[in-house]
Amino acid sequence: MRVRDFSRPTTLNPDRLFGQVAQKLAVAIISGDIGAGALLPNEDDLRADISVSRTAYREAVKILTAKGLVEARPKSGTRAAPRERWNLLDTDVLAWHFEADPNEKFIRDLFELRRFVEPSVARLAAQRRTAADIARIEAALRAMTDNPPYSDPCVRGDLAFHEAIFAASQNAPLQCLASAVIATLQWSLVLKKGDDEAFADSLPDHENILLAIIDRDGDLAAVRMTGLVIDSLNTTLASVNVVQGEPDKIARINHTK
Repeated sequence: MRVRDFSRPTTLNPDRLFGQVAQKLAVAIISGDIGAGALLPNEDDLRADISVSRTAYREAVKILTAKGLVEARPKSGTRAAPRERWNLLDTDVLAWHFEADPNEKFIRDLFELRRFVEPSVARLAAQRRTAADIARIEAALRAMTDNPPYSDPCVRGDLAFHEAIFAASQNAPLQCLASAVIATLQWSLVLKKGDDEAFADSLPDHENILLAIIDRDGDLAAVRMTGLVIDSLNTTLASVNVVQGEPDKIARINHTK
């Protein structure tokens, strides 16, 4: 698994016109500005805010359709799909959620996913890890400890730490959930950026998870991972109020080159 660029928490390239159109429409759908069943604005409607070509608009709609956000109805046009049809584990959909409304309910739901998945992954990693897996996890932890909190190398190390544990589980279906978990972690780091104390407090927890995996103690690895996820949820929620007081913060980070 390849660690994504922290400065770009979406997989779509925001520098491409169709990516900008897709993002604008998606945020409007997720925020409720375009309600379920409502017709999408056409390219002419969007031109007041963004330069839109017919080709870029069609490509954006194609992307949103694949992600479940829009649907084409015979004789009634392209409309916003109901929430139950959205691919909520898609990394772009997750990012658009955070940009549209990083609310407490959504964050809690994502961390419930982490709490169900990551402890089990840590348990399997402890049971199945190889020497190469340990080396990979250790290298990721060094990147976290050897670089300033929330710097790009540090964040890449944090994401790599969790990705390496997924890889060490040697369970392909579980690894299919890794992208959603890592995207959640990535956005959690965006929200918490600047809280150096919370980051410093998390480092011993990461190290203790590694030690449990080295010792092949699956139960202990699972318990320690559960504690890490819970602590991360609490610090993330504490940061949400700060972010909501700066409504442009996430959008600025999302478009950073």
